Amino acid sequence: SSQLFTRAFREDLLDELEHVEGSGIPRRRPNGMNRYGVILDQIGMQSALAGFVTEYVRPLAAMLFPDLVGHLDAEEHYAFTVRYEANGDTELAKHADASVVTLNLCLGRLGWQGGALRFFRYEGLYALPSAAAGAGEVTFEPGLAVFHRGQHKHQALQLLSGERTNVIIWLFAKHGVVRVMPYGLEEQQTEAQRWAP
Repeated sequence: SSQLFTRAFREDLLDELEHVEGSGIPRRRPNGMNRYGVILDQIGMQSALAGFVTEYVRPLAAMLFPDLVGHLDAEEHYAFTVRYEANGDTELAKHADASVVTLNLCLGRLGWQGGALRFFRYEGLYALPSAAAGAGEVTFEPGLAVFHRGQHKHQALQLLSGERTNVIIWLFAKHGVVRVMPYGLEEQQTEAQRWAP
């Protein structure tokens, strides 16, 4: 996890999301569990997101998870927001994502209490390095970005007050394929391959 984006950028994005929500344009649920949020590619952000994913998200995912992200394993993305508030979604049940790697970025907004991101001990089909198999909780603050394996089970704990909006980006291979079998050391990309255009 790390800080990502400036406060001004986060505020501009939150303002744009409020504009979209107030526009009356029909929106789909961002996924099968969250009811409130926006699918970012459907509101004119396709080219900006494609560039961001290509230049930063994909290479970082390959660097952080070299055993799961090979040359074509993060070729496509799905980006959306989720909003937690007292009159909407307040929590999210234990689940795994439909991704090889997920980026979860807290935009923030109104001061909130609760709503931590809980990770459970990894119980996948294939053994992973012990450092990647941990359980624990991440307390969000505006700008905090968390990268995690999509198949690492997690949940959003109950938001007790306020409002929090996050941007989620799922990475996967063509046609929605999600690799779960790790690459051996000899199969992993080099640093040059990860950051090549």
